[in-house]
Amino acid sequence: MIWVFVAVAAAVVAAVAGYTVTRVSARLANTEAVATYDLSAATESVYSGLPAEVAARLGSDTVALLLAWNLDHLRRKGVAAFGEADSMASGFARTPSLSEPDEALDELLRSAAADGVAVEALDAVIVLELNAQYLASIGAVGEQADEV
Repeated sequence: MIWVFVAVAAAVVAAVAGYTVTRVSARLANTEAVATYDLSAATESVYSGLPAEVAARLGSDTVALLLAWNLDHLRRKGVAAFGEADSMASGFARTPSLSEPDEALDELLRSAAADGVAVEALDAVIVLELNAQYLASIGAVGEQADEV
């Protein structure tokens, strides 16, 4: 008699587990991956794409600083987030607005001047363009997403 009870319990547990795995798998199959911006990978990608003379002028550390400032600009515009903290504060988030390329460049040059970092405007444009290419390569930019 006990063996019948154990067999029925095992069958119920297996059925619940199978249903749960199937349901979660189906949900994940229909969920788009979130693009994650890795500052070190972005720095490496942008720095390796720079012309030699620009790379020599800026250096890897300055490129990382420029990318961090640009990311901060995009966050203030409401089109980038810093993970869990921004997700928790989503109720207070502003409506995303477009970040015009000239506005991003001006912000980058202002930040550099305020921190005493020597950056030529053309160098900043090249860094921003290569960063845009990196963002496209990770799927962070493209067509506007539909409502979830």
